[in-house]
Amino acid sequence: MGSNEQYAHTPNLSRKWQPLREHLHNVARLAESFASAFEAQDLGYAAGACHDLGKASPEFQRYLIRCWEAKLSGKTAPPPAVDHKVVGAALACRLSQVLALPILGHHGGLPSLSAAKSKLADVSNSDTLDNYAKLADEVFKGRATSKLELPRWTSEKKSLDFFVRMLFSALVDADYLDTEMHFEPDRTVQRFNSSTVPELWQRFQRDQEDLLSQAADTLVNKCRHEIYLSCIAAAEAPQGVFLLTVPTGGGKTRSAMGFALRHALVHSLRRVIVAIPYTSIIDQNAQVYRSILGNHNVLEHHSAVDLNESEEYSEQVQRQLLAAENWDVPIVVTTTVQLFESLFSNKTSKCRKLHNLARSVIILDEVQTLPTQLLQPILDVLRDLVDHYGVSLVLSTATQPALAQNSCYIRGFDKTVQIVEDFPRYFQLLKRVQYRVERGHWPWERVAEEISRREQVLCVVNSRKDALDLCRLLDGEDVFHLSTLMCPIHRRAVIEEIRRRLESGKPCRVVSTQVVEAGVDLDFQCVMRAFGPLDRVVQAAGRCNREGLRGTDGEVILFSPDTQRMPKGPYATASKEAEYVLNDPNTNLHDPNVFEKYFSRLWQNLNLDAYRITVLREAFDYPAVAERFKMIEEDTVPVVVGYGRPDVDEIVVRVERTGVIERHEWRALQQYCVGVYRRDFDRYAKAGLVRKVAEGLYLWEGVYSNLYGLSEDLKDPADLIA
Repeated sequence: MGSNEQYAHTPNLSRKWQPLREHLHNVARLAESFASAFEAQDLGYAAGACHDLGKASPEFQRYLIRCWEAKLSGKTAPPPAVDHKVVGAALACRLSQVLALPILGHHGGLPSLSAAKSKLADVSNSDTLDNYAKLADEVFKGRATSKLELPRWTSEKKSLDFFVRMLFSALVDADYLDTEMHFEPDRTVQRFNSSTVPELWQRFQRDQEDLLSQAADTLVNKCRHEIYLSCIAAAEAPQGVFLLTVPTGGGKTRSAMGFALRHALVHSLRRVIVAIPYTSIIDQNAQVYRSILGNHNVLEHHSAVDLNESEEYSEQVQRQLLAAENWDVPIVVTTTVQLFESLFSNKTSKCRKLHNLARSVIILDEVQTLPTQLLQPILDVLRDLVDHYGVSLVLSTATQPALAQNSCYIRGFDKTVQIVEDFPRYFQLLKRVQYRVERGHWPWERVAEEISRREQVLCVVNSRKDALDLCRLLDGEDVFHLSTLMCPIHRRAVIEEIRRRLESGKPCRVVSTQVVEAGVDLDFQCVMRAFGPLDRVVQAAGRCNREGLRGTDGEVILFSPDTQRMPKGPYATASKEAEYVLNDPNTNLHDPNVFEKYFSRLWQNLNLDAYRITVLREAFDYPAVAERFKMIEEDTVPVVVGYGRPDVDEIVVRVERTGVIERHEWRALQQYCVGVYRRDFDRYAKAGLVRKVAEGLYLWEGVYSNLYGLSEDLKDPADLIA
């Protein structure tokens, strides 16, 4: 090694090279700070100190010079890269073998253990490592460099797998942030302007007092306030797993946040993360929190958020973009897909945020919607977060899915605390509907007849094709259809029209799939629901007499169609189990305890680790885990439907011309996309109904109906959008 200065990065806008020692020291200190949240600060420092040691090689230093010369000459293609990760990983193994995987993966993603061993085999015993060890000693600056101890609880393979993932997250975020500080210091400054948890709690208290002073003296509002007070009282309890079991309309959104902020204040936690299963309701929840706590304190992070890095935006939007990278904000509102696919990913961009989960409150809204085929791996990781990373977990729903139980069928949580101790009382007080379970099977003509007899009615069925078949048996301008055959912006427009008709007392007959069952604020006189999973049935009932203006006289009719198309797998199994429960004359759907019995039986009939994620985790095969862990099973292809919007046409024309789709364009187009099942997509492609615009982007050239959405055939050509 020469005596000249070695560098980590090429010059920034100030023409300043970043010295390698400076970068290693900075990343080590940051990773140490991040890992201290789960008491792994020494390992965090070691990972940062070793991660780029390979950049000290003459080959890499020459590579940096070639990169800089290429930039000065205006060349767009960089020179071939030089690997710099293996040396640092090999040296780090002398301190702890767990450091090898995060260091090897800090650019391309966590590798498998077998791949890591193969990479390290050629250098682990090399004499040349001693040359780099001198630089490492300088970075460690007198800190102990003997073997580093792992926490005792990592003796279980699954726990060690997750510990490596969290170290990886701390290292990746530290590396990104220091590199950003070198090249774009202005971005770094924008990251730090959030309020503290004590400040947010004070804001929340003031808003709650204002709400209480303006609330009408009704039974519903009285129950909501009592539930809120129970949440605030329970927030003083020690950290752990909490159940928020509250009926629909009980104010879960606000009360859950009240609990989380107060709990974070009491236990000096860093942030609150709210994970919601449906993008259809995440916007409204995030807006509630923003209105109370301030825009700059709340990050809304999911695939449908349109944040464009390539255009000029306000400081607030830039802040949102930066916060989405690592969740370094006090309040994060995200989807369960985003949360759990990040927790099981091996990619740097997705894992970067994970260390910020430590010492937080995580609220899982509508927890019963977690995919059953992945439920056991999800529970294993959640249990690790609670037991070893200072997380308090809130499972929020009206239909608790029996996750507090341990049996040969499921390993749940050893101890849980009910936030609202007398929760069954509120299910009785807020009872707004009467369930009527129809015996036998109904033909669709009978279902259509029942719909036609009522002025304002919602009928929920189990598949898109069932919805189309039933809708086509109905006539009139007061008939509406809702399903994922309609693009999101179309569905929202129809929902707004439905809401207007309901509020004005006009006839309104709606046939829908499950898209209407959660978070869609509609209030019907009558709801009909085809037999399906029990929690889905109750969610549908939440659209009936929602505000309680009809006392307990809302009508919910549960029926079994004589022919229906049922989603396969866990959905079909759950529907059969629900039919067994519903046909029991003693079943009381107003008793929340019925769901514990239902889910306990259901777990016995399902494979809760269908993709053998646990086996892969215990083999430390991070790429395979990431590949198999998919929250959304159905293989669909997004297809753009114009929906009569010129701006959509403009994007399509531009993308077709350039062959490239920018991220902000893709996010804008998502509002005009329909997910087409792969089996149907292939058939449509052969028939010329879809056209490829660019890689991953397809345009629908068939019929798009104002009533039905994407359609292969129509009952009435007048339904077409020109």
